[in-house]
Amino acid sequence: MFLAARSRSLQFRRGRQAGFTLIEAVVSLMLLAVMSVMSYQAVEVILGANDRSRGQLEDESQLHRAWQVISRDIMHLRPRTFADGLGSVEGAYLTDPSEFGLRFSRGGGPMVRSNPTGISRIEYRINSDDQLERLSWPITASALNAEGNRVILANNVDNVEVEQFSRGNIFSPDWPPINENHHLLSLPRMIRITIILENSSETTRLLPGLDFDPNPTTSLTGSGSDSTPNGGAGANEN
Repeated sequence: MFLAARSRSLQFRRGRQAGFTLIEAVVSLMLLAVMSVMSYQAVEVILGANDRSRGQLEDESQLHRAWQVISRDIMHLRPRTFADGLGSVEGAYLTDPSEFGLRFSRGGGPMVRSNPTGISRIEYRINSDDQLERLSWPITASALNAEGNRVILANNVDNVEVEQFSRGNIFSPDWPPINENHHLLSLPRMIRITIILENSSETTRLLPGLDFDPNPTTSLTGSGSDSTPNGGAGANEN
């Protein structure tokens, strides 16, 4: 009888050792939960880094394309005025001092029936969606208030700074420079452009312009003037 009771006690102990206690199960579940949270956070970090890297690559690709377009446009600067269709004549190259805006005449385009000269009027600006956009019109057909060809070059653009190398050998944000008198056909010989994105990253390019300055010692026109030499219509200049 004693041996039978002892045998049952040993079997009971072996049965208890084969399972887990409630505390052990709770601790295991807690460890599993902690490991799951850590794994999820690691995966989230990796996915976030991947998204940021992809976004940076897209931004870099857009900027590279934008700089290619801008560089080609500046390389083809032409001393050609523009009749804006509103009763006035714009200079060959001018900036908008109130906000970013750049307009100039560009050559090198295809000579087609709608634009036999191959010269276009180009405008760069930042639209209401914080996009850098390029607009173009055939210089002989379209007015400034008409809808031109519109191309989006970059998104999430905070600002674009354009500076022109003046006669005083300094970079000025205005063209014509405020304290200098320039012909309507005058062009800057060097242009510095900085594109600033909303993430605070910025890139700068120094581009050669066209050293064209008719009668640089004669005060033909002041900043913002629409007059042309001999009273001629600037839109007919080639």
